Amino acid sequence: PVLCVDTMRCGIVSRRSEITPKHPLEQSELLYDLNQHHIKLGMANRIMGTALPLTVQAERASAARIGRLPGLKSSYLHLEVFAGTDEDITIEDVFDKPSPWEDNIQHPRCNVTA
Repeated sequence: PVLCVDTMRCGIVSRRSEITPKHPLEQSELLYDLNQHHIKLGMANRIMGTALPLTVQAERASAARIGRLPGLKSSYLHLEVFAGTDEDITIEDVFDKPSPWEDNIQHPRCNVTA
């Protein structure tokens, strides 16, 4: 198989960017959503008590476990709705993530070797 680098989705790949240390702001931006979630849980803990953050974390964990049949990648729509990101337009929506059907995925029964 020929490996094709998709510069629209992955950006320009260079070895220098892999070797040099990243900017501190880049790490902060990668963890922005997680930090905002923790801030909201902390506020809910101070205002409502510990029951609400525990309930939210339990529902989020159960939404993350929901998937499709074996062999198919899940879109995690329930998790997106729960997080409130289902109506956001992101770069993946514009340039389209590769769908699981683009790959030559075989049925799980066909992958069994004797």
